[in-house]
Amino acid sequence: MKTKEPVYYLNGKFVPKSKTAISVNDLGFLRGYGVFDFVVTYKNGRPFLIKKHIKRLYSSASLIGLKIPFSSQKLEELLGQTIYKNKNGKEKAIRIVITGGESENAISLGEKPTILITVTDRNRYPSVWYKNGVKVITFDYNRESPQAKSLNYIQAVKAVNLAKNKGAVEAIYIHKKLDKVYEGTQSNLFLIKNNKIFTPDGETLPGITRELVINLCKKLYPTYMREIKIKELFTTDEVFLSASNKEVMPVIMIDDKVVGNGKPGEITKKIMSEFRKFIDSGKW
Repeated sequence: MKTKEPVYYLNGKFVPKSKTAISVNDLGFLRGYGVFDFVVTYKNGRPFLIKKHIKRLYSSASLIGLKIPFSSQKLEELLGQTIYKNKNGKEKAIRIVITGGESENAISLGEKPTILITVTDRNRYPSVWYKNGVKVITFDYNRESPQAKSLNYIQAVKAVNLAKNKGAVEAIYIHKKLDKVYEGTQSNLFLIKNNKIFTPDGETLPGITRELVINLCKKLYPTYMREIKIKELFTTDEVFLSASNKEVMPVIMIDDKVVGNGKPGEITKKIMSEFRKFIDSGKW
């Protein structure tokens, strides 16, 4: 049976993936000038925490000086229509991309931004990663404009490829000179020490899943957002990541240092369970 080609939204039209074309003069292509957000679905195609993701998208655009030409409600409607056109009984991964549009001189903003919504079947991470935990590496870098989810992923691509070469699934940004721990290239970070939960505060992306996980953690354990020192990363009892597609993912090795006893910790497993309960409740 032939697989139906995905349908995308691009600048006012719904087009097949193979017909989706963006100008070579687009600032997103030429300069990496733009923002995006990433959403997953549960419950037969229902986008998870969509209003929060769209609010963050508008915030990201504002932070880099990019104006989205219609309301958040209109964008949510377009996203819903794009999901509907791709319904096939499978959960979806949605990417909303806004760029500076087609530029006349490769630096000035275009007359209108480019707006793209892609919807694809969601690919899950292997279940063994959640059962046994994963390895991450550290990467010395502090993101530019970390609170904006921008298209500038130069260092992230480098870091993830380095992680892959070292048998790891993610890279954690640290700043050696400032002795700070930030976040993953595509995830937020949580540490557990003496039955207390910590997540780096300040120069990190305001993760939507992270916000939810913080609220779940606070109901069960003392939970703090504060500056994290590099030494703490290597002396903690448990570590886990949070992200839309990763959900809550246990970490059992950082670089070549084993975390705790080398297995997902009891508190991490409890938070994973609470996250799943929240998803299953549908009260979001």
